Amino acid sequence: MPDAVTLREDGYSLAEAAILSEPWLSASTLPDVLARPAVITGSFDPGGPALTMVVIRKSGQEISAEFPPGRAMPRSFVNTVEAILDLLTLPAGWNSYSAKPIALRTAVRAIRLLAELLGPDTPQGAVVPTVRGGIQLEWHTKGVNIEVYVESSDEVSFFAEDIGGGETVEEPLAGHEDELRSWLQRISGK
Repeated sequence: MPDAVTLREDGYSLAEAAILSEPWLSASTLPDVLARPAVITGSFDPGGPALTMVVIRKSGQEISAEFPPGRAMPRSFVNTVEAILDLLTLPAGWNSYSAKPIALRTAVRAIRLLAELLGPDTPQGAVVPTVRGGIQLEWHTKGVNIEVYVESSDEVSFFAEDIGGGETVEEPLAGHEDELRSWLQRISGK
């Protein structure tokens, strides 16, 4: 079952227009955009057997996430999604300088990434906004540091290091997903 992103209609921002043009939106769930309906719903499939639906709703300044009832979802995933959504309320210049706001499209990409990569035993990481409008996901545990940089929906990279063993890696995510999964397994449960 696909996940949904819901946008309130009162003029589309550039970020919302970009979401509507995303290839993962299901055309069957979109009403006629030219008719300017009150709500527009698109969907994406986050993968993973337990993560079948997360609905993100944006109404003015209020943003919320709804998770499927009766599904076993890791608490760390739910908490991290909520932290990502909190970043969407940051205005331009949130750092008292010229930091960019976090685009909904970037937040959706970060959530999709988490759904694809996190296991049920992966500890909760930190969620940090970047001044360029990106999201940084961090884990610093068990002598391992992992940082995932979601700068936009198509620009994702990661850095990982084993402090004791001296092993480090810094790569774009594309083509290195299994390597990042391997690093995340090092810090997960058992």
